Parts: sequence; structure tokens; C-alpha cells
Amino acid sequence: MGNGVRVYWGMRGEYGPYSKQEDGWPNAGEVLLDYHRRSGKSAQEIARLYNERTGSSIKPDWIYKMEYRNKVPLDIHRRRALAEIVGIPLGLFGLASLSSIADTKTAYAAPAVLQYAQIDIDRYHKDIQLFWKLHYSSTAGDSLTDILAQLKHLEGIEKQARGDLQKHSRELLNSYYRLAAMLFRDRGDFLRAYTYANHGVRVARELGDDSTSLQLLAASQYTRGFVLLVWGAIGDSVQQGQITLKRDKIAAALTDFERALPNARPQLKGIIYSEMARARALQRSSPIDETLALTLLKKAEDLVGLESDVDAYNQILLDGDMKGLDERRWRIGRAKTMLALRRPTEAIEELDELELLSGQTHTRRRAWTDILYAQSSLAMQDWFMATQKAISACNECKEVQSLAHITRVRDIYKQLLHSPYKQNREVKRLGELLNAKK
Repeated sequence: MGNGVRVYWGMRGEYGPYSKQEDGWPNAGEVLLDYHRRSGKSAQEIARLYNERTGSSIKPDWIYKMEYRNKVPLDIHRRRALAEIVGIPLGLFGLASLSSIADTKTAYAAPAVLQYAQIDIDRYHKDIQLFWKLHYSSTAGDSLTDILAQLKHLEGIEKQARGDLQKHSRELLNSYYRLAAMLFRDRGDFLRAYTYANHGVRVARELGDDSTSLQLLAASQYTRGFVLLVWGAIGDSVQQGQITLKRDKIAAALTDFERALPNARPQLKGIIYSEMARARALQRSSPIDETLALTLLKKAEDLVGLESDVDAYNQILLDGDMKGLDERRWRIGRAKTMLALRRPTEAIEELDELELLSGQTHTRRRAWTDILYAQSSLAMQDWFMATQKAISACNECKEVQSLAHITRVRDIYKQLLHSPYKQNREVKRLGELLNAKK
């Protein structure tokens, strides 16, 4: 029986995490379950191979008993057969130096060289999930100092670790890097946002070339591309409240999106198509660009809700959004593209459809929706609606501490000051909200 505390084993945490048995070895059932999953073999196949090697007649359900009830055989030869079938390192399974005791029928006592490290990786995993939830529901900006401190500590663990501990620390680093990128993007510090997003891509590449690692790499390339797209759409004058288009950043974003597509899961692929459509629209120089943007939107539409993951954290890491490409995300993306194509009437039609959808949405999406509605109303010279939506957006952007989005609201305010509506008290109220510290 394990003691419930899961730790990493080996000189540098090469294996694990597994709980510790009373005999000092890693929990054999947990080890078998882990390597069973890594092997890709079914329980039926493992049982068949085990029976062929040992002359036994076990059924697949006995494999599950070994894993979940720690009913792994003590007989060394049978245990060795299991280890070889699923690829368990012999020393991890109580089978060290077998050549010297061929007739022994019980497993060895744990050798001193098999050490274990009490590193609380689970705490980082729980914390980063909480930080991401805060980022979507309100803001994780207040926790940025803690996030960066934990990130620094994880970097130290990753450099010293090997094997499983190193892999798990890299997966966590990827998540921390990408969240830091989003937080600095919110602050309008696009250079630092890009730096952290770039670290996320680097560490994802170091994870290997298995399917999950490649999906994580695709999501990391999307994150970096998204930072570049926002940078390109807003420019370098966020602190001054000015918006300037940077075509080189938008082009770089498109390159990242294209690199991410081959390994992206369906939900992420749809989000990428949606963002590529907006990027093409922002770069529009001919009717061909408009056609490309609309074609990309259609590709995104075909993937709405396809193979959606029920786990919100998995969706953030692998699909690029807490809710993946649901209908809300798709309609917001379509509205952004229509606005960039200077088709505000169609943008508002999408946003009106958005209001009819049931269910709640997180604050960031509400802020985006109100900004897009205000920008579209402004383009149609609906000064009243532009002002009302800008006021709502300003409050929401302050709630999530998004200076980058507040820059968009400030740009709307400046245009209202040059409109026939400039003397209206609601425009004055918007200015007061923008200039208030809280």
C-alpha cells in the first residue's frame, strides 16, 4: 500500500510521481499503470503477452487489479515479464541485479541508490490552474509577482531534473510562460509578452515529438502568434492611448499561425483560422485579401464545437481558450474580421446574434463584445450606442486590468470628441471613467 504522497524517484527525479510502499519501493501498481498508458497497449494485449511468456491464463481485468489495487505479482520472473511488455525500467520495478539471484522468488529490498525527491509539483499544478481561472473570470494581474516567482523556481527545478520530473516541470513551465505572456499583453507590454510566449514555444519543443507534445507546441505557437497579432493591431503607443497598425507584426503572427496548424487539435485549428481571417483583413490591400479572410472564417465555422474538451484547463493549454471554439468565440471572431473589412453592419449582426445565445460568458469576452459593438456603432455614426457600449467596455476592461483593451476604448473616446455627440454628458462620463485611477 502506498502512503498517499506522490514523489519523484531516481537521482534527479527521472521517474514518477509515485507513492512509496511500506517496503521502500515505488508503488508497483502506479508504476504499471503509468507505463501501461505510455506503451499504448490495451489491457487485452498485455494479458495475452503475459500469458504467452509465463504460461498463465489471466484475463484483462486482472491487469486493472494489478494497477488499481497494487496486486502486482511478487514472483520476479512474472514481474520481469510485465516490465518488459510495457517497458518499465527494471530498477523501478524491484528487479535490480537479477542475474545474481536467478532462483529468488521475491522482490529485492529497495536499494539505497534509488532515491526519491519530495518536490511538491502538484502545488504548482493547482496554482497555475487557479491563476488561469482568475485570468478569465476577473484578473490574475494582481498575482503576477507570485506567478513570476513560481516560474523562476520551476526553471531551477527543470534545469536540475531529468526524466519524468523534468518533463512535468517543462509542461508546467509552458503553462506559466503562456499565462505570463497573456498578462503582459493585457498591460500593453508586448515585448515582454512576446518574450514569455517565445519561452513557451521553446520549452514545448523540448518536450519531444509525441502527439500531446506536438499539440502543446501548436498551442504555444498560437499563443505567440496571438501576442504578435494584438501587438500589430494596437502598436507600441499603448501608454499614450494611441493605436497604430504594425504590419510586420501581423505578418509574423500569420507565420506562427501557419506553423501551428498541422499539429493543432480541431478546436485550436478553428480558433487559428478565425484569427488568421482577422489578420488578413487587417492587412487587406486587394479584394483577394478579403476573399481569403472570408474563406478562413468559413473554415473556422466548420470546426465550431468539434471534439471539444470537457476540461477547461486542457482547453486553455491545447485549444487556446477556456471554452475552445464555441459559438460565442466564433461569432466574436467573425465580428472582428467584418469590422477590419470595414463592414460594420455585418459586425453588429454577429454581435446581436451573440446576445441571443444562452449561458454565461467570462468578463474578457464581454469586454471584447462591447468594444466591437462600440467600434461598429462608431463606424455607422450611431454615437449614442457607441458611447454606451464604450462605457460598459471601460468598466469591464478595468475589472480584468487590460490596458491594451482600454487603449481601444480611449481611441473610441477620442473619435467621439470629434463627433456631433461630443457635448453629451455620457461622453463626458466616459472620459471621467478613462481618467479615473480605479
